[in-house]
Amino acid sequence: MRTFKPFALIATLSLALSCIGASAGESEMPQVSREIKASIEMAQRFIASQQKSDGSYMGGEGHLTAIVASCTLAFMATGNLPGEGPYARNVSLGVNYIVGSAQPSGMLLKNNNASGPMYNHGLATLCLSEVWGQTRDPRVSEKLHKAIELHIRCQGPGGSWTYQPKPQDGDLSITIMQVLALRAAKDAGVPVPKETIDRALRFVFACKCPPDGNGFTGFGYSGPSGAKFSTSSAAVMALQVCGDYKPGDLKGGLEYIMNARKTRLDQNEWYMYGHYYAGQAIFQSSRFQGFEKYWKWWYPSVSQELMSKQVKSGQNRGSFTVQGAPGMLSTAWPVLVLAIPYNYLPIYQK
Repeated sequence: MRTFKPFALIATLSLALSCIGASAGESEMPQVSREIKASIEMAQRFIASQQKSDGSYMGGEGHLTAIVASCTLAFMATGNLPGEGPYARNVSLGVNYIVGSAQPSGMLLKNNNASGPMYNHGLATLCLSEVWGQTRDPRVSEKLHKAIELHIRCQGPGGSWTYQPKPQDGDLSITIMQVLALRAAKDAGVPVPKETIDRALRFVFACKCPPDGNGFTGFGYSGPSGAKFSTSSAAVMALQVCGDYKPGDLKGGLEYIMNARKTRLDQNEWYMYGHYYAGQAIFQSSRFQGFEKYWKWWYPSVSQELMSKQVKSGQNRGSFTVQGAPGMLSTAWPVLVLAIPYNYLPIYQK
């Protein structure tokens, strides 16, 4: 049963008001159209069709907790939870699989043979945190607490993480995933030292590049050079969600993201990874006066592009073919982007 929380009620009311156009300010913002809703539903049906009885997914990487967590979050993005919603069983199976993959160390992965154990661990922890925060599902508590302890132990001296469960410094890409997991867990009531998140955010800021010729400020992969759309999107989103920075403080970064989209730089490497974070970064900023225009332009533009990449018929109907998202991630992450206006996942709520 869903635990009552004010944010859950607010999300539900906001969605209802947007559908009937009751709020003048919100009604002007792009919402989930019938076309987008149909695309999400078609994708969710495909994801459900690929799930195995143990909660994992078909395909060579379907056993990885990163895949299972992303697919589970794709169902949760439209309000499904264990025991609640048309995909309640799929969510429950996914949670069972992640919990059953927990190692004594706290690692949420059946073994460490994956190319990026901490990548899997971060997404899996994020998923369990969202489930725990909304349901207090008894399956989750112990595994989630141990998972967070592993996150804390493995933070490098400079505040970042690497792809292996070792206290060594890594890069912005893997660090952002750990930061989101920690913040989601903290919001759900799991103890997380403030200094752990603060140190991570200091590392993120250390990757901030000098303004370019247009005054836009991107973020590099592991330091203040080589700004990219993907890493800049991840950094700006994390700083807003986890550090409560105002868009004015991050205006250069937001404009970097928008310029990348308008000039097609977002089509370069790690396309889906970048848009997964860019959508949330721009959505978060839209609550502040003067920044609504970013979301009004970005969401319709990206939605149409993503839907053009969706398979409309045949055995794989509902799936997406996008660059930078292997396996089932190529369908789960587009759903997470298209479903942003639903505002159901607590970590991403405005």
